[in-house]
Amino acid sequence: MANGRPFPGTTSSNQTVAESVVTYPLPPLDLEPLSASDEELEQYGFPPRPDPVSAPAAYAHWQKLVSVPRTASPHLTQTTIYNGPALALHVLVGQNPRNGSVSVSSYNWSGYAVVGKKGTFARNKSSISAQWTVPVAQTAFGVCDGIPVYSFQWVGFDGFDSNDVLQAGTEADAYCTGSTTETFYSSWIEWFPNYAIQVGAPATQPGDLMGAEVWYTTTSPFGHAFIVNYTLNQSEPYAFNPPPGTTFVGNSAEWVEERPAVGSGLADLTNYVADQFNNDAANVGSKYFYPGLSPAGIRKYAITMVCPPWTPSSSCPSTTKLSIPHLYGRYTLWFYDSGPALGSGL
Repeated sequence: MANGRPFPGTTSSNQTVAESVVTYPLPPLDLEPLSASDEELEQYGFPPRPDPVSAPAAYAHWQKLVSVPRTASPHLTQTTIYNGPALALHVLVGQNPRNGSVSVSSYNWSGYAVVGKKGTFARNKSSISAQWTVPVAQTAFGVCDGIPVYSFQWVGFDGFDSNDVLQAGTEADAYCTGSTTETFYSSWIEWFPNYAIQVGAPATQPGDLMGAEVWYTTTSPFGHAFIVNYTLNQSEPYAFNPPPGTTFVGNSAEWVEERPAVGSGLADLTNYVADQFNNDAANVGSKYFYPGLSPAGIRKYAITMVCPPWTPSSSCPSTTKLSIPHLYGRYTLWFYDSGPALGSGL
């Protein structure tokens, strides 16, 4: 393994899905996104513009997002990694977050989900966004056993209690054996049950401030992602369709730290230590949804990642906590890893 390259076995021999992703031409030099028409924004892959009067905070975030220069000719790589629906959801009795959320556990997710009835987020240009810092990828403190570890940070729709997930974000992976330590970082897009597609733009490095918006449209291509690296001043849009036979349920929106499935089972989680998500918001028309505040009829869930599985299994007894979200205010999340993901150093 060479530093900065995907770990062996994670690149698919079939790149058909990656080749079908829609990429966009660079906008003309004289196109100003803030004053562009809705048609021009759509033509060049920019996310939909919130109303600056009724949603000034969302507009300010959008303004920051679309003001970052675009890159050109991104390289896309289909992987054998997938970020699937939340597994083995279980209510954690006696834990009641202050914002009225229900506290639950999952084998693969850590984060917050807002959940409504089917179709809640299926209106045209329903969107979800956040910004976060790419964590430093490392194995657990005191552990160097040759087992790769993975962490994916993302925003998206569905998967809390459905079989599809429309999502985009970053990954931070690590590997250590003997005197060899390797890391890998990338931005990516995915519509599960397809595998994740690593995208070459924007570039992704530890400590970089990233932003992403994912939105759904009622005409093809149905899924959209706009990913920004604020630190490097790069952005890139993508559009893609669901796998054949997959239906967009549109009943949940999420902000998640995930350990993905690699090969036949869930990977061990990267020791990311701590990670902040800010400006966490979803919207459907004039309605806005936050981890800490959402419209009536919407349920909020705080999701803690737990074992099993883990390699080796003896290091992580059942229900041991691996990653825990903490909500501050309306739209700020902090994630902290624990247990065997963190290791013996703290």
